[in-house]
Amino acid sequence: MGTQLVLPHRCDDLQVQHLRTMGDLGMVVPLKDFNVRDDDAIRRAISRSDLVINLIGADVETWNYSFEEVHTDIPARLAKISKEMGVERFVHFSCLGATPEAPSRRLRTKAAGEDAVRSELGTAATIFKPAVATGTEDRLFNQYARWIKLLPFVPLVDGGEQKLQPVWVRDIAQAVVNALHTYDSMGKTYHLAGPDVFTVRELVQFTYDTIREVPTTLSIPAAAAKLAGAPREWLSKRTPFKPTAAFTADGIDELKANMLLPSGPDVLTFADLDIAPHRVTEGVPIEYLRYYRTGGYELGTVHEEAGAGRGFRSPTA
Repeated sequence: MGTQLVLPHRCDDLQVQHLRTMGDLGMVVPLKDFNVRDDDAIRRAISRSDLVINLIGADVETWNYSFEEVHTDIPARLAKISKEMGVERFVHFSCLGATPEAPSRRLRTKAAGEDAVRSELGTAATIFKPAVATGTEDRLFNQYARWIKLLPFVPLVDGGEQKLQPVWVRDIAQAVVNALHTYDSMGKTYHLAGPDVFTVRELVQFTYDTIREVPTTLSIPAAAAKLAGAPREWLSKRTPFKPTAAFTADGIDELKANMLLPSGPDVLTFADLDIAPHRVTEGVPIEYLRYYRTGGYELGTVHEEAGAGRGFRSPTA
């Protein structure tokens, strides 16, 4: 859109090279080996920017980064340095369900990060709280599909009763663009969720139906899931090994709360940005999921042959 993008990262160059083609020559500038603990590196990254978007976050803690540092300390430092350098607008990404009373530390530290950004920047900050995102590289449907292909059953903690309101990643991106088109969004917090509500069990069933596999799930008590994941989590705190977020103690605690759009007259949503969010269970938002079908995109094999082709109907939000 004619805006130069500076993208600090600590990935391999091959993991970000596709981003260069998303703009004209010189308009997309990856900064490799970015160290977010180095204030000088932060200043260099934002030295000529009038807008900073913070997308730093973590699903699990590692041996190197805690939730407190990633979700609270780093946003506070980014906000402080942005203010010092005269950045006009700061967009901070938190997530739906992030409150001081949330059942998981991940969500509580994200809420603390929001407070830190607001305290430092005031109306210069715009905060987005999206629901779990879906899309080509998501960690929702892709995770379920990989489990279906690799495991004899998909484990559902406490029967998969947690309720989610997934949102398509392109709708989130459009929300940011629309918010930046107006000064009215400054100092505001937007909750971004899709139009439909699902339980985890329904989303797993939808994945089975879409990739045409025979549904096989197993309900696991939360205590047993924590016990099974404990060795991997212990290892992750002492080595570079990274566990699956769904089977960490904190991730299991997070399942105690539904991740839904809050109600109230003061809650700002997609509607306040003139966006009608797409359903995540039909059309373009699930094109990538069909490539998991055994036998090819148009075929699939086992689902219909096993007489399980009952289809999927999305619940009404």
